[in-house]
Amino acid sequence: MNKDANVIIDKVGRDLYILRYNDTDTKYFEALWEIPEGVTYNAYLLIEDGTAILFDTWKKGLDSEFVNALNSIIDIRELKYIVIHHTEPDHSGIIKTLYEKNPQITILGSSMANKLIRSFYGINPRFKAVSDGEVLTIGDYKLTFIHIPWLHWPDTIATYISPINTLITCDVFGAYSIPKSVIIDDIPEDYIVSMRKYFTNIIGFYRDNVIKNLDKVLSITNNKIEVIAPSHGAVLRGNAVGRAIDVYREFALKIPRDSKIVIVYSSMYGFIDSIMNYITQVLNNWGFRISVYRFTDKERSNIGDLIGDVNNAFGIVLGISTYDTEPFPLMDYIIELLIRKLRGGKPILIITDYGWGDVVPKHVKTRLEKAGFTVIDTVSINGQPTEREFGRILGVLQNLKNFK
Repeated sequence: MNKDANVIIDKVGRDLYILRYNDTDTKYFEALWEIPEGVTYNAYLLIEDGTAILFDTWKKGLDSEFVNALNSIIDIRELKYIVIHHTEPDHSGIIKTLYEKNPQITILGSSMANKLIRSFYGINPRFKAVSDGEVLTIGDYKLTFIHIPWLHWPDTIATYISPINTLITCDVFGAYSIPKSVIIDDIPEDYIVSMRKYFTNIIGFYRDNVIKNLDKVLSITNNKIEVIAPSHGAVLRGNAVGRAIDVYREFALKIPRDSKIVIVYSSMYGFIDSIMNYITQVLNNWGFRISVYRFTDKERSNIGDLIGDVNNAFGIVLGISTYDTEPFPLMDYIIELLIRKLRGGKPILIITDYGWGDVVPKHVKTRLEKAGFTVIDTVSINGQPTEREFGRILGVLQNLKNFK
């Protein structure tokens, strides 16, 4: 019996197990995104008619924990197949250890996965490239492999298992956080936030591929999906399945879910703070829901949360300090992330503050418009804002409020 408190082993359905690791040690997912909420790594094991098939593994470095968990269900020598849906090392990280313990294992995946596994782990295992729509029959089960490239690597596939109508999706439909329940039948609002943050951080750059691959999966499965089993977060069942599909469309299309405006700003010496406090008060009075992300000498907001929050916001207000004739470095980085992860489609108001050189607004406006954002206006202020400048800000806020 496994005694590691971070390891959860449970049944997802008839003959299908989940092996879940609750990672509370990783502070920066992909060494980039802040995740104080933690993350899970989910692998799945199907046992049928004496055949054991493993779907993905855990993050590299968790070898002993994974082997112990797997050994609590089967002898590794009984493992016939490993399906790798996506070769990033938080899913493929235990392959080398499993191969060394059982060289008879056959790995299934896309043709690209074959090359990547050899490059990453220096092994030469048995490998079978599965074609798009190929079916593998194991006893009463049919496994249909569906190629869904660029979600979020080019090697990504999903597996649909009938007759239990379960879709194993790897990163797709994944979420940050460590859910208390292994399986959820309804999706609460806070979990949608976790899904959206994960989507925007990890898959947002590839959002153009989401809808067509989602429609492809629904077509191949005849829209008969009763369980979604991702590699991060909770297993989705019942009402959660349809809701997850709906919100994924919302994420991909950046559809505003409410009248939220996200305010993001840097302030080195407090000049922009007063401007943003004024903007927040005005927008609150108008009935908008406001989220504020600050980068000051006393506070540094979570950039991963920020990028997730803007995805389905109505609009964005950027407050940018001038630093060495350029945008303040952290704001410059955030602007680049907005361009890469959102790819336009949002109205933005730009407020800049400068000391001796008014050089930032044109540069930032050009970058954002080229990326597909609608820049409502730019307001440039020298030091402390005057009453006249507050009046101008009020006017451009009216334009943001009335944006269609």
